[in-house]
Amino acid sequence: MNFKHILLMSQNISKEQALFDWTLKLAQQHHAHITVLSVLPELQANLTDWIKNTLPSDIMAQQIQGVLSAISPWTIQAQQMGVPLKTQVEFGKPFYKAIQTVLKTDIDLVIKTTDEIESSLSHYVFGSQDLHLLRKCPCPVLLYKEDSKLPFEQVMGSIDLDIDIEPPQPNAHNEAILNSALVMTEHDHAALTVVHAWQTDAENLIRYWNTDISNAEVIRFTKSVHQQHVLAFEHEIKMCRAQRPYLKVLLPKGHAEQVIPQIVQDQKIDLLVMGTLGRNGLPGLIIGNTAETILEQIQCSVLAIKPPGFISPITL
Repeated sequence: MNFKHILLMSQNISKEQALFDWTLKLAQQHHAHITVLSVLPELQANLTDWIKNTLPSDIMAQQIQGVLSAISPWTIQAQQMGVPLKTQVEFGKPFYKAIQTVLKTDIDLVIKTTDEIESSLSHYVFGSQDLHLLRKCPCPVLLYKEDSKLPFEQVMGSIDLDIDIEPPQPNAHNEAILNSALVMTEHDHAALTVVHAWQTDAENLIRYWNTDISNAEVIRFTKSVHQQHVLAFEHEIKMCRAQRPYLKVLLPKGHAEQVIPQIVQDQKIDLLVMGTLGRNGLPGLIIGNTAETILEQIQCSVLAIKPPGFISPITL
């Protein structure tokens, strides 16, 4: 995968220097250009009653100029590194303006700091704007957890497999996930892990519906299912393993939404590369239930990859 046009969503320039430095190096490596997008709140019409002799358009112009002035050091930094950079200031909803920019200008990667939500009961890395991007943005979205490691040191790609297809066929979505994970590890010289969570609900069905089947037979059945997953997994990661001979692989047994968050924590993963729609997902409508449940639990940055053919519900 080769990025040509990166959209960096800027929300607080004073806190985003490290992320900008990282994005700039990525763009330089890929000979890409960067658009920095800053989205400001829309000016409500009733505010004009509080402002005498000042038109809303004048206020908006002042806000735009303030953003451009704040970003000007980034422009100079990009020029010094030979990376084309332009700045875009919009008014409205950040996710909506970002996706419209993607559709207009063929962006192939969106980067944004997450809107972490802290409450007395829980801590969520991804806020509503993040989830809207994950659900609706047609290109890969990298959501960076503020103050976490940059460059990334531990990257993990999570793939889904369909063992019912014989012989195993290449899966374009998995290929995109693995290629993106490789790009991130090569850029940051990070360690790469590939995980596939497998399980067989048939075990419980067999135990429930037919008590005459022995435990030994259930174990044999489970082992055969596991072996099918192993074969399909090795077929899927063949090209990835060729590039990374010392690739770390994990095939935990269990539902992905239950085991992957724990693995992310145990392996101290900095960046999880994953698909946002499962095999039965509805393109353009929702995140797959599994992906959404995983996102609710993890405490790391995420690079989310849409499946081929995904169509955003947002249009121009």
